[in-house]
Amino acid sequence: MARKRVTEPQLRSWEEVDGCLKVMADAENEISKIEAEMNRQIAAIKKEAEENAKEHKALIKQNESKIKEYTGAHKEELKGKSKVLTFGTVGFRLSTKLLLPSSIAEVILKLREKGMLDCINVKESVDKDAIKKYGEDDIVSIGGYLQKTDTFWYETDKDALAVE
Repeated sequence: MARKRVTEPQLRSWEEVDGCLKVMADAENEISKIEAEMNRQIAAIKKEAEENAKEHKALIKQNESKIKEYTGAHKEELKGKSKVLTFGTVGFRLSTKLLLPSSIAEVILKLREKGMLDCINVKESVDKDAIKKYGEDDIVSIGGYLQKTDTFWYETDKDALAVE
């Protein structure tokens, strides 16, 4: 017959549980301080990087404008729609953007009238919160069931540490 090891809980009183919660609350407060400092440093680094890059971004925008103007004026010299140069490629690409009237309901109505149903998205999903409002018999009748478990939870009182 196999032996079973009996394990005792590590904590032996509610006071010890409360002591663990105090340790955890203190650790959570320290984590909050560390994360706040991290976010402050990240914000400062981002601001500094943005300042350092400002001149470069302006230079890129200025040159982009010049290149676009020149390429537009010499479009006939492009082989196809682009021209490969030593330091990059310039050209034009045809882009198509669909613009629809602001009343989507009218568009959907016209799509239905024309039989273009493949152009209409219909998303169906199950609302679990609504189903939970029904009785257990109704839930079972649709193939579902209610799973009930005792789930452990805890909440530290970080503010209590500030009083000490």
